[in-house]
Amino acid sequence: MKPNHTKFFNFFIIFNIMLWVSACSYLPGKPPFEKDKLPVEADEPAKDKTEQDQPKISLVEILSAEADKFFLRGSYKDALFVYDQALAQATEDETPQLISRIESVLVKTPAITIAELLDTKNIHIPKPLLMYWTGLNFALENNAVKSKEMLETFLFQYPDHPYYNDAADLVAVIKKTFFNKDTIGCLLPLTGKYAVFGQRALTGIQLAIQELSKKYSREFKLIIKDTRANPDIAIEGVRDLHQKNVAGIIGPLLTVKQAGLEAEKLGIPMIALTQKSAFPLQGEYLFSNFITPEMQVRTLGAYLFQELGIKKVAILYPNEKYGKKYMELFWDVVDEYGGEVVGIEPYDGKKTDFTKPIKKLTGQFFPVPDFLKPEAVELENNPLSEEDDNPKEKIQIDFQALFIPDSPSNINLILPQLSFNDATGMYLVGTNLWHHESLLKDAKGYNKQVIITDGFFDSSQNLKTTQFAKKFKAVFNTKPKFLEAISYDTASILFLTAMDETVDSRETLKDTLQGKRMFEGVTGNTIFDANGVAHRELFLMTIKKGKFVEISR
Repeated sequence: MKPNHTKFFNFFIIFNIMLWVSACSYLPGKPPFEKDKLPVEADEPAKDKTEQDQPKISLVEILSAEADKFFLRGSYKDALFVYDQALAQATEDETPQLISRIESVLVKTPAITIAELLDTKNIHIPKPLLMYWTGLNFALENNAVKSKEMLETFLFQYPDHPYYNDAADLVAVIKKTFFNKDTIGCLLPLTGKYAVFGQRALTGIQLAIQELSKKYSREFKLIIKDTRANPDIAIEGVRDLHQKNVAGIIGPLLTVKQAGLEAEKLGIPMIALTQKSAFPLQGEYLFSNFITPEMQVRTLGAYLFQELGIKKVAILYPNEKYGKKYMELFWDVVDEYGGEVVGIEPYDGKKTDFTKPIKKLTGQFFPVPDFLKPEAVELENNPLSEEDDNPKEKIQIDFQALFIPDSPSNINLILPQLSFNDATGMYLVGTNLWHHESLLKDAKGYNKQVIITDGFFDSSQNLKTTQFAKKFKAVFNTKPKFLEAISYDTASILFLTAMDETVDSRETLKDTLQGKRMFEGVTGNTIFDANGVAHRELFLMTIKKGKFVEISR
């Protein structure tokens, strides 16, 4: 019999059964009595003894007997199909015993075969029964992933089923087999054109593992997968790490969407090193831990409007994707704090002359005609008066802070031009791109009243941060930057959460990460919201005596 059953097979079975029933109706016996030879005294007509003794065989019994034959031959799928026909004919009293006999076949049937029955139309065997045995048999076949997936679907769809508790217990056991709290996986681009970033992130992770192993006197393990910034390789990496029962995954830096979807499918907590705010929204097992535009503008806004009491600001931004995004986010924060944006000007970031947008912000781009200037009117009324020897009065700036979201290459040109056009006296506000050594040299003398935010500052007043910077320098002979620091913190967060006594599975690890727990790290205090997005207050810096200095808050 071929594995794929057709209508012809069903017809063949029913046709043979009908022949069997017909044959039973004509079993050999004595010739019938003639009508005039019937006993007169009999109250009931006399019946043939053979017919009288022959028990009636129901269609359900016939089908069941046929199914038993298939079962004894090991043709479990055929047996289930015939039992299904019997179930369609069974009475309410016959059904329980028939279900019991079906289960005796299901326990022997390969999980994939039962799964095929689930996808077959017009099956009378109860769907929850097929789902339960599919999940159970996958577990017996050591296919824990498929077992967990099927049983969790069963639990979701049939919470009142008699097998619910058994299925829930099995799922709990399976989850624990996937979980090794001493081991985490790592997805980074370690070869290819992005290898430099992957290698930098790896140093931070390795230092965290080294310190934690020493602190807890136990060996913490890291399984590294090189993604090569290739989405297909990243997906395979997730699957390999799943098979190795890692507690969770750090990374990736790139191709986060594809890797994240696979991690969500397999139920592995993943903390990606990405600023893409939409990434953790793809699933409940996905987290992001990086510096984001939203973090930066909120940190700047809180300091400018709450602590400095600023009321009016202006925005000068490059007319491209990065600049537009930060302009919009900063404007939103200004509105939230009840501030006022009194000027917004874009500029071409590929040019070197920024005079025009600067003058627009300061109101000098459309000067008053000479004949309307007060000096011209006075000279006309007093032609003999002498010219005023007083120098030209400086323009009045209508804002207290100027936000410029751009790279150091442009900032080093813009700041001197602001001064040349008398646009001075306000705070100069920048993103983490400003945290660059060139700003100290190339814009020297023009970088006063600077306010910069960043996710890491190695000279911070935070003791954890400075200790990390010293240890990192001692081990790798170079200063750590944000990428090394955030990777260090992410590894620490995963391992410390896994070490919690209440965490015994990937699911409880995920729940604990989302439990509004504060993690004290070298990049600051981090907390994940219910969506898996990290929140932290960033560092603030200014420039004094030619050095970046942390702003105390």
